[in-house]
Amino acid sequence: MGRATIEQIAQALGMNVRTLQRRLEDDGVNFSDLINGVRRDLVQRYMNNPSYSLARIGDLLGYSLASSFSRWFATQFGDTPANWRAVHGKPLQPPQ
Repeated sequence: MGRATIEQIAQALGMNVRTLQRRLEDDGVNFSDLINGVRRDLVQRYMNNPSYSLARIGDLLGYSLASSFSRWFATQFGDTPANWRAVHGKPLQPPQ
């Protein structure tokens, strides 16, 4: 996914940023929530694949710094990526 921006997505859809924002608002979502949802879905796949290093997973999710990825992961799943991998053997699920 890399660093997807709202500008890139709007351009790919052939509309300006404000139009995309209005359409998302009409559906009750915002761009940040969509990006986080995609990242949560992808990280579940990546964390369960031992061939991906944590640094690689952070890169794949668009984080240039490992610390940023770790903070995001801890916020989403209640643990650091390294701790999760050390403890869990089951598929990753966000806290309810």
